[in-house]
Amino acid sequence: MSRQLRHFFRVAIEKYTVLFILLCLPLSVAVQESDNVSQRGAALLTLVQSDALEAQVVALQENVAAGLSFQALRTRSAHHREATKNAVRYITSQFRRSERLQVSEQVFGGIRNVVATLPPRSNSTSKRIFIICAHYDTQAIRDPNWNPLSSTAPGANNNGTGVAALLEIAFLLSRYEYEYDHELRFVALGSEELGFLGSRQYVRHASAVKINGDTDTASARENIVAVFNLDMFGFNWKSDLVEIVTNNDSSWIARALIIANTWYGIGLKTRRSQDEFVDISSHKPFWDGGYNAVTLTESSTPWRDSQSYDANPFYHTAADTADKVNFNLVRKVTQLVLVTIDSLLTDMFHPMRQVPQLTLELPATTGESELEITGTFQSDFPIDIIVHPSQTAAVIDRETQTYTARVPLKPGENVLNVVARYPLGAVSIVKSTILTQAFAWRDVVVFPNPTRSNGLTEFRVEANAVITEMRIAIYDSGGNLIKRIEGVADRLDQTLWRTWWNQQTSYGLAVSPGIYMCHISVVSKGETYTYLEKLAILR
Repeated sequence: MSRQLRHFFRVAIEKYTVLFILLCLPLSVAVQESDNVSQRGAALLTLVQSDALEAQVVALQENVAAGLSFQALRTRSAHHREATKNAVRYITSQFRRSERLQVSEQVFGGIRNVVATLPPRSNSTSKRIFIICAHYDTQAIRDPNWNPLSSTAPGANNNGTGVAALLEIAFLLSRYEYEYDHELRFVALGSEELGFLGSRQYVRHASAVKINGDTDTASARENIVAVFNLDMFGFNWKSDLVEIVTNNDSSWIARALIIANTWYGIGLKTRRSQDEFVDISSHKPFWDGGYNAVTLTESSTPWRDSQSYDANPFYHTAADTADKVNFNLVRKVTQLVLVTIDSLLTDMFHPMRQVPQLTLELPATTGESELEITGTFQSDFPIDIIVHPSQTAAVIDRETQTYTARVPLKPGENVLNVVARYPLGAVSIVKSTILTQAFAWRDVVVFPNPTRSNGLTEFRVEANAVITEMRIAIYDSGGNLIKRIEGVADRLDQTLWRTWWNQQTSYGLAVSPGIYMCHISVVSKGETYTYLEKLAILR
């Protein structure tokens, strides 16, 4: 047997072994039903496995056609009828792993959406609908001479990662005993790459108007509360970043995701992009239809570098394959969406939901300019705690229901506002403390900075106590002392002192351009206090 033939059979066996594993995944999930959403959420996190997500992505990438040939189509182009039909067949079979999911298909011309519905509990009267969606079609238009009917477009990252997360979340949430009060839908959208056609048709159907008779009309618009759109979030080896694209009306969904990430310690770096006009994915038709929606993605501009992200060279090319995907990142994003939707369905719209309770322990006075504050909270669902005015994020301990934060204080009275935020609101507690320092800097000014070599630099300091002496020592970048300057007090206010420097050494020579260190010292009530400031001198 030739080397080429052996290689072909080895690759084929690997591909179909992955497919076999997927089809044989266990049909039960052991999660204890609990009234505490945090305990249940923590248990759900452990069920998301990178291997299962990778197996889904590989199966979607290969898109193996059923039949005797077992041909790997390696495309899901919306123009390729056989590839689309086979992708729909695979997605449908994955949804049907759970008997609780009601699977159907929406067909609009050549557009095919696959919908799996997890119905609410039988005695529920809620009409609210939550949606998790992802597009399954692919393209490789960044490749020269790409042909949608004959060329490959494996789309492992775009958007195999989104569909894999969709399928796994659907499986996990439908396989344990807990039932929700609201309907949850999982939608695999077709023809996204052709102008969001799948989501446009879905929204058009959801917001349709039913006409009964000649005059009687009744709105059949569905009450879709929140849409989580998953689109391409696996290419980032620089950081575990997920960008959340939202508009103003949908910002509460983004807030729910950010809070859950911190609450459960998932470890993602979250970046929220709030812009009404971002139309990079299938969220936009939902916005246009008046529904709240967010998109989770690796970057809203994957073709260029941004903070914590390097441009994706495989985006919309035939090289978008599973070996380029960071499955640890995919797992974390899947976990985030899983626990966030579980929390929202359980608590956020429950009529008996209790708002969080807060306490704050704060001394009446303190001598510390940076104070560690502590307190307790009571909340069964995810929250985060922010301390104003410094906007310090508190460290939360879910087990003991306590929080801590280190906050900066200014001399005198400090009013601290501790805010516990949850997706649909916030509660707060306000207390004050007085910083009683013997000495504190109110203001230190070195101006202008940077300055010209022939200019004049002013040094000005202000404190909360009377100053009896002020000195400036200026050092070059090598640590050499080049000038000492004495300060003078303001005639009306002994807490304010000034002095000036003409950019010359002690010998009257002009200094060279560069960075200089200014060592500012003052004496107050017999004690010396120092402050360091850099000064840039230009030509």
